[in-house]
Amino acid sequence: MNERRSVIVTGGASGIGKACVDGLVADGWAVTIADRNPEGEAQAAAIRAAGGAAQFVATDVSRDEDVRTLVKAATDAYGQLHAAINCAGIVGVSKPLHEITPEEYDRIIAINLRGMFLCLRHQIAAMLPYKDGAIVAVSSAAALKGLPWSSDYCSSKAGIDGLVRGAAMDYAEHNLRINAILPGATITPMAMSSTNANPALAKTRTRPMERMADPSEIAAAAIFLVGKGGSFVTGISMPVDGGMVIA
Repeated sequence: MNERRSVIVTGGASGIGKACVDGLVADGWAVTIADRNPEGEAQAAAIRAAGGAAQFVATDVSRDEDVRTLVKAATDAYGQLHAAINCAGIVGVSKPLHEITPEEYDRIIAINLRGMFLCLRHQIAAMLPYKDGAIVAVSSAAALKGLPWSSDYCSSKAGIDGLVRGAAMDYAEHNLRINAILPGATITPMAMSSTNANPALAKTRTRPMERMADPSEIAAAAIFLVGKGGSFVTGISMPVDGGMVIA
């Protein structure tokens, strides 16, 4: 069995997920990168070429079988799953609520919320026999703060916080720690696309620090929570948002 501690990062091929992968590899973790973006394959190959341990598994987190296959790939490759950082998600359709179609709403719930449930379900099952594990769900400051034309996105992220609190209660006695982080505005392709579609977001996202985060700043919080520094932390939803939720 590989002696490195093993971690899954969903949405690991870009944005916050990629920053998490970079930080974890630098800390010596064996990383399973999950994404729909095939660029994750080249990313994993570059990590291996540099002496790190990484593999890529093409994954749609809204599909139960995909997530099951992902977790099995991580345990087959590295012997045990010690941690997961679940970043996979999509932005909303940038419409006021009454214009959002049921199909559009179902899609964001399927990926952001049901997808997180599926990830937690299979990751916890893999960790439970060892009574050793830590999971971070990447939610959003939008879980706590209303944003214009974003009710679909806000509700999907608020649901994640509920999942985390319930799961943390269920598995604390088994030494599994489950937390969420709530990023504010971050310089990622997804955030830029949502701001372009919904310019009103630009006015709400950068207060009070008057800047957006670098993805590495968000990744640092997630890596802290799955590492030794977060060993007595479970069930929290931690804003990493430059003060966005207090503004």
